[in-house]
Amino acid sequence: MSKTAQMVVLLAILVLIWGVSWPVMAEGLKFCPPIWFVVIRLAIAITVIFGVFACTKQLVMPIKKDIPLLLSIGLLQIGFFTLLITVGLEYVAPGRSAIIAYLSPFFVTPIALVFFKEVLSNGKILGLILGAIGIALLFSPWELDWHDKNVLLGNGLLLLSALVWSAAMIHTRYTEWHRETHELLPWQFVVGFIPNIIIALIWMPHPVIQWSAPMLWFSLLYNAILASLVAYWLLVTITRHLPVITTSLGLLGVPVLGLLASALFIGEPLTLSILTSLGFIIAGLACVSVAKN
Repeated sequence: MSKTAQMVVLLAILVLIWGVSWPVMAEGLKFCPPIWFVVIRLAIAITVIFGVFACTKQLVMPIKKDIPLLLSIGLLQIGFFTLLITVGLEYVAPGRSAIIAYLSPFFVTPIALVFFKEVLSNGKILGLILGAIGIALLFSPWELDWHDKNVLLGNGLLLLSALVWSAAMIHTRYTEWHRETHELLPWQFVVGFIPNIIIALIWMPHPVIQWSAPMLWFSLLYNAILASLVAYWLLVTITRHLPVITTSLGLLGVPVLGLLASALFIGEPLTLSILTSLGFIIAGLACVSVAKN
């Protein structure tokens, strides 16, 4: 199997993990405030990864040259992105949240084309157009209650998360790495954790958390281990080896699976318009998958 094919397989695994994570996270938030959900999720991830790295003697200290990647991935992609989507999920249904959070292709593509001279093949162009139609139908801004402050807040936070995500993805792809992908991961989680614990302690110093709820623990463990540790390792690995446009377009599969998983697990309705838009996105993904990278 070629390196590109391996990355495509990893991308499919990543899409599956993150797609399922949306309804799982939504269920966990019923028992814990969003900001503290993020803090606990990251704390579990840090405990697990430092334990594994210590036992396998893989833990290395970052150097000065690693700081840009610690900040872009740790602060933006892990810290702020996780915070923004989790708080946004408090106001917006899981399926719709996943749609907005993964609008990155529409930010990443023009930047990659203009500043980094990436090539957009005919297959990718068609995939982008079909995906844009599907996303527009799913997002349906004409159906939003523009007078509801909570709706505007939730959608605004999710849109900001897509911008943050795009910036980190571009930097990950085009910056120079001085370490293997996994070597910086423990420290990137620490960098992402620090601002979140500070915000949590200031914003909500005495949270009410239903520790006895089994669903809370399932949600935390799934999102800490699979949707954080495994997923971010996959993402950085993929982004380093595939064109950033290909990666961002492939991640459009996350809202597709997010909607399907939300319908299956928590009963989020699948209307005819949603199914139609999913058809457009899936067709777009098919175009991208057969296009030259």
